[in-house]
Parts: sequence; C-alpha cells; structure tokens
Amino acid sequence: MERDIVTDSVTEAWERTRGLLFSGFNAGRWLKLGFIAMLGASVMGGGVNFNIQLPGGGFHDGSDGAHSVDPGAIRSVGEGMAWLAQNLAALMLVAAGLVILWVVLFFLVLYIRSVFRFIFVEAVAADCEPSIRGSWGRHTGMGLSLLLWQIVLGLVTLVCIALVALPVILIAMSFARGEAVPIALGVVGIIGVIGFIMLVVLVLALVRALSEDFLVPAMYARRCGIWDGWRHVFRAWSGQFWNVVLFYLLKFLLGIGAGILTLLVLAASMVLMAGPVVSMAIIIMGIAAAATQAAPLAWGLGGAAVVAAVSGGLVYGYLLQVLLLPISVFFQAYALSFVGKLDGSLRTI
Repeated sequence: MERDIVTDSVTEAWERTRGLLFSGFNAGRWLKLGFIAMLGASVMGGGVNFNIQLPGGGFHDGSDGAHSVDPGAIRSVGEGMAWLAQNLAALMLVAAGLVILWVVLFFLVLYIRSVFRFIFVEAVAADCEPSIRGSWGRHTGMGLSLLLWQIVLGLVTLVCIALVALPVILIAMSFARGEAVPIALGVVGIIGVIGFIMLVVLVLALVRALSEDFLVPAMYARRCGIWDGWRHVFRAWSGQFWNVVLFYLLKFLLGIGAGILTLLVLAASMVLMAGPVVSMAIIIMGIAAAATQAAPLAWGLGGAAVVAAVSGGLVYGYLLQVLLLPISVFFQAYALSFVGKLDGSLRTI
C-alpha cells in the first residue's frame, strides 16, 4: 500500500481548489461553478392539484329536522355519480397523460443532471474555464450512458424490493386465510427481511459511491461509455485494494470536517433568512384569512406567494451552493487526482 498516492491526492486536490477559486478571486467564476454544481445536484419534486367542480348543488326544502335527508342532496350525489360515470374515460385519459408527463419530466431532469455531472468534472479538471454550451455538446452521449446506468440501478432496487415484499405478502396471505404461522418462522422471516434490506442498501450505496468517485472520472478521461468506463476502473484497481480503502477512509474523515463547516454555513444562512421567512409566513396567513371574503383575489395573491416562495428557495439553494463551492470542488478534485494516480491513462488534473 502506497500511502503517498492518497495523501498526495489530498494535497493536489487542495492546490487545485485554491488555484481555481482563491488564486486571483473571480466572482464570476464562483457564480458560474455554483450554477453548474446546483444543476448537477438538484432534485425536482412537487405536485399538481386539480379542483373538479361536480354539477348540481344542494337544495333545501324548508325542513328543519335535524335527522331528515335532503332530497336535493340525494339528487346532487346522483348527478355527480352520473357525471363521473359519463366522464370516467376522459378522467382516466387525463390521469394517464399526467403520469406520462411526470415520467418524462423525471427522466428529463435525470438526464440534465447526468450531463451536468460531466460538465462539473470538466469545470474542475480543465486548465481553462469551459463554456457551458460547449461542454454540454461534448458530454451529451456520456450523460445518456450515465442515465441508463442510473436506470439499471433503479431497476435492481425495484427487484430487491419485490424480493423483500414477496415473503411478507405470503405470510400476510396465510394469516388472512386463518392458517397458523409458526412464531419461529415469523421471527426468522423478519430478521431475514431486515438483514436483506440492510445488505441491499449497503451494496447499492457502495455501487453509487464507486460510480461517483471512479466511473465518472474514468468516463470523462477516456470519453467512453459505462461498460468501457468500468473496464478502465477495474484495470486501475488491480493491486490497489488497500489504497482504495484508505482513499475512502480519508474521505470519510475529511467529510466530517466538511459536514461541520456545512452546518455552520447553514446555521448562519438560516439566521439571515429568518426575517424573509417570517414575513412570507405573515403574508400567507393574511391571504388565508382573506380567502373567505375575496376568494379570487386570495387565490391570485396565494399563487404569487407560492411562486415567490419557490423562486426564493431556488435562489437560496443557489447562493448556498456558491458558498459551499470549495467543498464540492475539493472532493471532486480529490477523486480525479486519486484515479489519475492509480492509472496514468485516467489522469485529468
């Protein structure tokens, strides 16, 4: 085991970070790299709410009986059910369209993240600052390969979940039929399921870590796809097991320090954001209070408040990424340097 490979990688990563961010400070470069890092690490989420107004309304027959049933209400329910039956096919079509749209957007975002993963690598490794447009054109193919690899990992995860759920479903079916299930079998089954879940989680976490730290740098260095990238990684690992272990041990220790620094930055930013957040909360509460008196105005102001909140969250995340940029650049440079020292053909910095 050559410890110099790991320690020299740390030194080289710090020199790269210092030269890229602190040597001749350039605010524009920080903002640009922060933008690239934010897109590479962004996660999209959200939902869509639909308010479908059923036809028909309640009618009152003048009866004040507490337990009487309003015939108009019954008619309204009947009309609603009839409308639902008549429009069921259209509703199912809309639901299917929304699901398809969500899936398309989900994979589109994954693809953008995959491409920007390589753009960020190039931004750290290149001697000159690359343009985002030019870098995008160079890495679309590798981004697609990385997306397919993520899909494979996702399918493996689903298969593992199915394997875990199958015995649980079988035991539940036995209980439902009134069949006696031995306690020992149930205990062994629970322990086995928990152990299998832990094993799957550890293996998938390891594969993802190796993909981030070794596969992506190898693909970038050789301008190749997933399988050729893994072939280069396996060749670089030959006889270097303990160096790889030491690489991750040191990365873990460095990660503790980076985590503490991140918490300090988060705490400071939360203090600074307290005022705007409280103000936004007061505005939203005022809108909610006025909703019963001026519904259209309240909905309009509410929509504007939601847009402002989402935009503010994106800006906050971007500025936070800019502040934490040295950590992102350092750990990326650390992986690039180490991979290049394991195999000279994979050297990029």
